[in-house]
Amino acid sequence: MIVDRQIQCAECVSDVDHCHDALLRHADGSLECTGADCVDLASVRHALSIDCAELQGGCGCVEATRDELLAS
Repeated sequence: MIVDRQIQCAECVSDVDHCHDALLRHADGSLECTGADCVDLASVRHALSIDCAELQGGCGCVEATRDELLAS
């Protein structure tokens, strides 16, 4: 007998407000979620929170901030 089991998110089952996508922290302090339907950028809602500089290929805001610092 084959039993169909699906893994369920504990926060979804507990009806806890959360986001399944990653929160990106940009060099200028702004936040961005990788989820198109995310409505709240609070870090506590996201299990994964990373600096955008850690992204493969980097982030344009890191270069812009570096250029601003060098110009001043």
